[in-house]
Amino acid sequence: MSSGSGGEPDAGRRGVLKLGIGALGLGLAAVPAVPAIGYLLFPTGSKAGEGAFLPAGKRSAFAGAVPVRVDLYADKVDAWNKTPDVKLGSCWVLERDGALQAFSTVCPHLGCAVDFDAEAQKFKCPCHRSAFGLDGSVEAGPSPRPLDSLEVKEENGLVAIRLVRYRQGVAQKEPV
Repeated sequence: MSSGSGGEPDAGRRGVLKLGIGALGLGLAAVPAVPAIGYLLFPTGSKAGEGAFLPAGKRSAFAGAVPVRVDLYADKVDAWNKTPDVKLGSCWVLERDGALQAFSTVCPHLGCAVDFDAEAQKFKCPCHRSAFGLDGSVEAGPSPRPLDSLEVKEENGLVAIRLVRYRQGVAQKEPV
């Protein structure tokens, strides 16, 4: 039977056992809960490369007034995989007055791919005949705004560009 008077030592041991079993149960419940919370919160983190500066190349590759098309890559991470070097988009980079400028290759009208016409010295959308000057300004066509400029950063002879996607078909530059 119980030792001592009124069984109090047994009640104390039972309390410690209850606390221990409760703590063990909470620990076991936390094992699947932590990854589940991470999974639910994952979309709130940064998207693969979007909004971040992505490497574009050496500064020397962009010398001169002829625009250079650059594909921008980043690692894509989802809940199960990490895929290295996924192409996120492209941009045109050119030097004007000693500084680099970058423009999205996506036409602000309907999202077609904008090419550079070296003979005409203009950016042109082949789908709807929008044309843009070397400064990105609209020179012809239905585009509601100039080419979308992208932020350029130079550091230690390397160029990086912040890739941002913008809504098409509107006069204001609205990030998507």
